[in-house]
Amino acid sequence: MLGFSELALMQLVLHITCVILAFWLLQSIRLESIFRKGEIGKYRLLMIFLAIVLGSLTSNYIMDFFRLVQEASLMFN
Repeated sequence: MLGFSELALMQLVLHITCVILAFWLLQSIRLESIFRKGEIGKYRLLMIFLAIVLGSLTSNYIMDFFRLVQEASLMFN
């Protein structure tokens, strides 16, 4: 079983990785067509917020699944 510091470090790395991955995936979607030509700053800000939201949701799901598997393994020991 992992200690508190290992779980915190794992969650931090997972959050950052998932946010970067979500940003990379969102770049393939052409959302700039819904913004006017001079509003590139708003488009970039939306992409950052969407990447943070999607990355956080994904990493929280993975961490919850990891914790549930750990607790289930304790139940069978």
